[in-house]
Amino acid sequence: MPALDPNATVGSSRDIAMLTGALTLDEKAALTVGIDNWRTASVPRLGIPSVRTTDGPNGARGATLGGESITPSVCIPSATSLGATWDPAVVEQASAIVARQALEKGARVLLAPTVNLHRHPLWGRNFECFSEDPVLTGKLAVAFIDGVQNNGVVATIKHFVGNEVEHERNTSSSEIDERALRELYLLPFEYGVRIAGVLAVMTSYNRVNGRYVPDDARLLDDILRKEWGFAGFVMTDWSGIAGTVAAATAGLDLEMPAPARAFGPALADAVRSGQLDETRLDEMVQRMLTVFDRVGALDDVAVDEHPEDREEDRAFVRRAAADGIVLLANDGLLPLDPAGLGRIAVVGPNAERLAIMGGGSARVLPYYVLSPLTVLRERLGSAVEITYAPGVASDGVADAPSIEAAVSAVEGADAVVLIVGTDGVWESEGHDRETMELPRNQDELVRRVLAVHPRSVVVVNSGSPISLTWADSAAAVVQTWFGGQELANAIVDVLLGDSEPAGRLPTTLPMCIEHTPAFGSFPGESSTVRYSESLLVGYRWYETRRLPVRFAFGHGLSYTSFEIGPPSASASRLEPGGRLNIDVPVTNTGRRRGAEVVQLYVAPPEGGRSRPGGRFRPVKELRAFAKVWLDPGETTTVSLELNERSFAYYDIADTDWASLRARVPTTVFHHGPLPASLHRSEPGWYVDSGAYQVRIGRSSADIAHVIEIAVTGGNSPLHSSLGPQ
Repeated sequence: MPALDPNATVGSSRDIAMLTGALTLDEKAALTVGIDNWRTASVPRLGIPSVRTTDGPNGARGATLGGESITPSVCIPSATSLGATWDPAVVEQASAIVARQALEKGARVLLAPTVNLHRHPLWGRNFECFSEDPVLTGKLAVAFIDGVQNNGVVATIKHFVGNEVEHERNTSSSEIDERALRELYLLPFEYGVRIAGVLAVMTSYNRVNGRYVPDDARLLDDILRKEWGFAGFVMTDWSGIAGTVAAATAGLDLEMPAPARAFGPALADAVRSGQLDETRLDEMVQRMLTVFDRVGALDDVAVDEHPEDREEDRAFVRRAAADGIVLLANDGLLPLDPAGLGRIAVVGPNAERLAIMGGGSARVLPYYVLSPLTVLRERLGSAVEITYAPGVASDGVADAPSIEAAVSAVEGADAVVLIVGTDGVWESEGHDRETMELPRNQDELVRRVLAVHPRSVVVVNSGSPISLTWADSAAAVVQTWFGGQELANAIVDVLLGDSEPAGRLPTTLPMCIEHTPAFGSFPGESSTVRYSESLLVGYRWYETRRLPVRFAFGHGLSYTSFEIGPPSASASRLEPGGRLNIDVPVTNTGRRRGAEVVQLYVAPPEGGRSRPGGRFRPVKELRAFAKVWLDPGETTTVSLELNERSFAYYDIADTDWASLRARVPTTVFHHGPLPASLHRSEPGWYVDSGAYQVRIGRSSADIAHVIEIAVTGGNSPLHSSLGPQ
């Protein structure tokens, strides 16, 4: 979807400029702030209705009472689960369901997707974000936005920008260097704007480099609007901090929710006192009305919420949950064969109380919640005896005795299924986790059970990484994430082999918290969050620092086997302004249908080492991917496209170099002048000439093939219209 032209007359073909001109000053100011927690203001005399917003992203909450939804919602898998699918088609279909339910709840603006990155495993909101990688996040965000906006609902990409911690999020400043900001944290938003044409942006609570985002003209006007061409409207997060004149001048359009603080009457007063030109207010109102007209919201009439529970939605959510389940380890135990099972021992608190979503504003009232224990009993019937021991006392403590009972329960069992994890209390908006360990001493429960019955499968029901210190002792380990209302069915489908565990890790699972990139600077101190790891987030850090990981980014096993054949490039050289395709044959060499994810990483010349005239680069970076489903013996070819941005980095420039150079005696430069690329005068995206490696594999640690591409760079920034690949 292209960027929206604010002067276009789409939707109901209203003349938005004329409509804006007919508003009084006070009416225009009133439109810049909500009238309650969810709705914008109306102007009945001009036929402008109130427009309702609704929380997302793993369901449309609709109106709430006491923090809880008043009507149920389809609960789709949360973002880490969708991220683990590595499948834009699945994400788009999931978000289309949410968009339809938003309409059934009378809402035209969905507050999703969340595209912040997994910077640290303990961030309380990791489950609400797709991945640690900006390209994977960006491409899935495009799919999510398309699914929403192609169904008549405004998508709101959030939180712009640098909101990767909950601790003191309203006051802290995310201190991010310009290269990391551009190459990592802004990139998913750039995808959303330049490729998907997102219609709304929500600012983050935190400051960025000392300045609140709603007041930051460089972010909102220079980058978002002028550089990327964003023509929708910008809103605050709920009760986010903004200045009246500063925010209006910077590019903020809507303050939510009521009561008004910086906008509304304060804006009208600023115009009357001469502090703000009324044309700026006109632009703000016109942007919002244009977007509302684009989706048909200006023709809406108020309706009561009437969500529908559809069988096809249930079937899709079940399939999507399985597509995000990652088989981390398997020595042949899975899938379980019911014919060879006399007794199954099920252990762990999440077997009975499954976590299907995280806490906070993403939480919805689901139509139902199933338990894996119940589903297993229904699926296997009386032919298999199933015993259950939670291993955790009723007060939530895994004590030595409701553990001894678990150990006794597994003795003599033909199979053991341990289902452990977190929930929406432990993983939630508003606070961060304190440890990577499982809560309630569940790790000790797992260790004790595995010591007695090593032929066990451990099912991890969490939205974020946990330590997995016992993983090598288990016969199989499965990561389910928070997979939505059909997660229990999906888990049993995978355990019994009715579904392929088709997920791949969207985030690295580290050996320990001390190895993680932001260890020592998370969550922050003295109102400051220092992004000291800079460019080295996730797998970039572990590979560059040569640190071992528990399971690598992109990892995931299958119930079948695949061969990734030798790739071929459409050209061996990439010239300025060019594109090239990498074709990769993939064959299912196993005995059942399954999914493979082909991942393409680009490695810079000389492995990214810092050298005179060059820039520090991570060892390699994800630049393209494709997921394919194949029957036994079937072969297909995936085509992965690259452009100049696939090989580029952001140069912050050195505008002081000329004056500094003039002051230094020529004798100092006894080795001759340094290359011009080391001290460019204009910031932007640049490509250095050289031989780049294109690495094709099934994870960041499992590379099957390497081909070399000669890239011709230049000393001028890439053309401003060239967006992400």
